[in-house]
Amino acid sequence: MTSTLEMQTRKYLPAEPERISHAFGIPQYKAEDIPNPPEPNTPRGQIFIAATKLFAEYGFRDTTTRAIAKLAGVKQVMLYYYFGTKVELYEAVLKFEGITMLAVIFGDNPQNKSPEEMLIESPLRLMTVLHDNPRWASLLRHEIADGAVHLRNALKEVSPKGPLGANQHFHEAYLESVRTGRAVSLPVEAVRECLLAIGYSAIYLAPLISMINERDFHDEQVWEEWKLTLSTILKRGLLTAESRV
Repeated sequence: MTSTLEMQTRKYLPAEPERISHAFGIPQYKAEDIPNPPEPNTPRGQIFIAATKLFAEYGFRDTTTRAIAKLAGVKQVMLYYYFGTKVELYEAVLKFEGITMLAVIFGDNPQNKSPEEMLIESPLRLMTVLHDNPRWASLLRHEIADGAVHLRNALKEVSPKGPLGANQHFHEAYLESVRTGRAVSLPVEAVRECLLAIGYSAIYLAPLISMINERDFHDEQVWEEWKLTLSTILKRGLLTAESRV
C-alpha cells in the first residue's frame, strides 16, 4: 500500500522509474539511488512520517522527541531504539527528502532539451518543485535559517547524487552552452551559484513578498507571471542573441 508520504515525494518522478537521467549523463540518477522511507505501517515508519511533518512545520530546534512520539502513536523510547538520537532522525529525514528533491529537479530530461534549455529550466524547476511541495520548502527554510549544518551532514556521503552532482549538472551544461556559442561567457562558478540562489530564494522569500505586495504565490496567474518573467530575464542575461531566436 502506497503511503501519503511516498505519493508526495514521488509525484514528480517519471512514469518509468527504472532510470532517471538527463541529456549530459551527469549525474546518473536511478530509482535505486533514492532512499526508501521506512514502511509506513510500522512503528519506525510512523516515527519517520511524524518527524518529517513536525520538522517541516517547526524546524529542528522547536520539534521535540516527545511530540514526534505522540504524533506517531509510539512510546518515546522507540524513537531512540530505531533512530538513535533526534539529530540522527532529523538527518535521516533530510537525506531522504534532499536526494529525492535533487533527483526530481535534475534527474530527467524527457524532451531531450539542449544544454542551454536545461540551464535556464533548472532554477525554474527548482522553484516549481518547491512551490508544489510546501513541505519540502518549509523543511529547507527552517534548515537554512539554522545554518544548514545538518543538511550538509546528511548529504555528504552521497556526493554523486547530492549537491556535488547538481553542481556538475550546472557546470557541464553551462560550459557546453558557452562552447557552442549559445551562452554568454561568464565565471562558471558564479553562474551556478546565482542560478541556485535565484531558484531557491524565490520560494524562500515568497511569504515576505506576498505580505508586502499582497499577491498570493499560490494563485495560478501570479505563479505563471513569475515563471514567465524569470525565464525571460534568465534567457536575456545568459543566452546569446542567436540562441534566443
